[in-house]
Amino acid sequence: MGLSFFKRRFVQNIFLTGGTDGIGLSATKSLLAMKHRLFVTYRNKKKLDAVKHELKTFYDNEKITFLKCDLSEPDQINEIVNVVSKSKIKLDCLINNAGAILFKKSYNSMGIEKVFATNHLGPFYLTTRLIEKNLIHEGGRIINVGSSAHQTAVLDFNNLDSSKSKSWYERYSRSKLCNLLFTLKLSEKLAKKNISVNCVHPGIVNTNIGQDHKGILQFIIRLILKYRGISPEEGADTLVYLATNEIVQNLSGKYFINRSESKPSKEALKSDIADRLWLESTKIIDRFSS
Repeated sequence: MGLSFFKRRFVQNIFLTGGTDGIGLSATKSLLAMKHRLFVTYRNKKKLDAVKHELKTFYDNEKITFLKCDLSEPDQINEIVNVVSKSKIKLDCLINNAGAILFKKSYNSMGIEKVFATNHLGPFYLTTRLIEKNLIHEGGRIINVGSSAHQTAVLDFNNLDSSKSKSWYERYSRSKLCNLLFTLKLSEKLAKKNISVNCVHPGIVNTNIGQDHKGILQFIIRLILKYRGISPEEGADTLVYLATNEIVQNLSGKYFINRSESKPSKEALKSDIADRLWLESTKIIDRFSS
């Protein structure tokens, strides 16, 4: 791949989920500053209006298309994939950033636990649909935003969405293990297309997590994030680096922290578990999209 390849690619068409808040918004700003063209998903219209107002002062809003989507809902994912398809634009990079930490158990319209649906099933479905429709360039990149929380997790295929779990942290950490396993399997599947797939832990970022809970737990977490968490800009740094830097173009199936390769848990490297997760995820999607 010569320099001309990178000059062509690196005014990119980038699809970023959850790009109107936290590290996603910081990534949006950084990528717009680099003159890339963006598709950005959002959920909250009021928040979107505030973001648009903030962005228009500094950035070219003609380079960004906002798409309303709850990543826990496959029907909404289908809608945004159709928008990309009709645009006749091929993506150079997909960033699966949108995620959820919910202290209270809740479910999507299909009865699937919402943290699992948002953090794993949604990105899984969005990514595979874009690939099926040939909407990602060969030589493109896929970046999954994971978490070091995966280190403690083990999947239970009798309770894959963790709906039977009483622990919010167990539900979250298992969904983040799914991100690593998905990265592992997808990188194998896309090797012949020269599409790289990597996962990033952004760090402990001071964002508005846990807004579904107003008790002492949220107070403690907010306190920790305030004094120990990094800024959204710092959290977005490695994500933007993986999306745009030519140095990492040929790296795939890796886990990154602070722009450096890191070692995930042993569970995250088990090919048989990754294979089964792919199979079970496909079964869930097929059941509700048929």
